[in-house]
Amino acid sequence: MVQRGLWFDGQIAVERDVEVSPASTCLKLVDFDGAEHYVEKADLVRLDVSAGKLKFGHRSLEGWRLILTEPVEPEVRALLPAKGGSLAPAVSRRTMTALVTLTAAASVLAGVVIFAPEVLARRMPMEWERKMGAAYDLPISAGRCESPQIRAVLDSLLDRLDPRARADGLTLELVNVDMVNAVALPGGRMVLFDGMLDEADNPDAIAGIIAHEVAHVRRRHVAATMVRELGLGTVVTMMGGGAVAGNAGGLLSLRYSRAAEAEADKDAIATLQDAGISPRPTADLFKRLSKEAGESSTYALEFLQSHPLSRGRAERFARAEDKNWVYSPALSEEEFKVLKSRCGD
Repeated sequence: MVQRGLWFDGQIAVERDVEVSPASTCLKLVDFDGAEHYVEKADLVRLDVSAGKLKFGHRSLEGWRLILTEPVEPEVRALLPAKGGSLAPAVSRRTMTALVTLTAAASVLAGVVIFAPEVLARRMPMEWERKMGAAYDLPISAGRCESPQIRAVLDSLLDRLDPRARADGLTLELVNVDMVNAVALPGGRMVLFDGMLDEADNPDAIAGIIAHEVAHVRRRHVAATMVRELGLGTVVTMMGGGAVAGNAGGLLSLRYSRAAEAEADKDAIATLQDAGISPRPTADLFKRLSKEAGESSTYALEFLQSHPLSRGRAERFARAEDKNWVYSPALSEEEFKVLKSRCGD
């Protein structure tokens, strides 16, 4: 029987389903991406037991939580700390009530800290995001490629990946910037840097990258990441129009959590399948970028710094390829030539 649990690493505001198993004097946690994490028994702190669930914290990592549901496998239980020591001295009813109230308030505050980015993102009107997204005109407007031919190709690709995208206000732009990257901006704006076109030798790989960015927009990952990394106060200030220009560059460097990246990959694979586009070229592009980054290529690192390639990411796209399916190219040869024209340079 596999011992499963929920894990918060204290760094990103997302719970992870993990498999828990013993490893010498440690517990090994394996998350959805196959990454392994270890925690010593001496570092675990028993927090509480409720409704058949055991909750543990970490002595030195604030916000770290591991939640296990009974029954717990004997081998795992042996590496868990025993219930705390003696009971505290009796206190008055009034003091106990105050303590319970403070504990409840602390729990609510902790819940807000852990879940606020995702909760706020889902409730944030897209119009607020669009207001912030306008800030990006400052750093990218000079390089925007707006020829009718390029516009037609971009709209055609976006329509194929997400037929409702343009009706919902999503836009795709190409900019003449020599960076291997693509980003989703606040308000449903997606930007493809034409340095990525130099790196990709197949339009299906570009489709996979854009499908990934569409997923970030649809899942509201952009807003959640802004709240988590910039802070709620900064985001609210920017929504009101203050300090937008000064933060525009910082917004371009936002990084998604591993959970958000994995979720966007999963959606991107489904999008490619629905569109009849092969996921194999995207897998090949990820493998090449990962290899180049290992060779200290600054060119490849531009993409990997904002889209970290976790272990097995390329393999997931490769496994999604249906050998019996006849795929059709995301773009025709002529359309791909239009994109690779480097904005008419």
